[in-house]
Amino acid sequence: MAETLPFYAEVRVLRASERPQLEGKLGGILGITEPPDPSIPPAYAVLLDGEEEVYTFLHDEIEPTGHMRKQDDYY
Repeated sequence: MAETLPFYAEVRVLRASERPQLEGKLGGILGITEPPDPSIPPAYAVLLDGEEEVYTFLHDEIEPTGHMRKQDDYY
């Protein structure tokens, strides 16, 4: 299983089959699910740059850029 990404990690959308216009966009992780079964990877709530809505992505739909954002960037 892939390692859980941290809060405020900057990510790029790799795949968004139901919303292809979001592919390639950058954003920050604002929420992480805690599945009851440890074999189930978490989902991530991501606020994408230029968007007002928070979108949910599975781990394999996003990739970290290696940059961390700050809580102050959002709250």
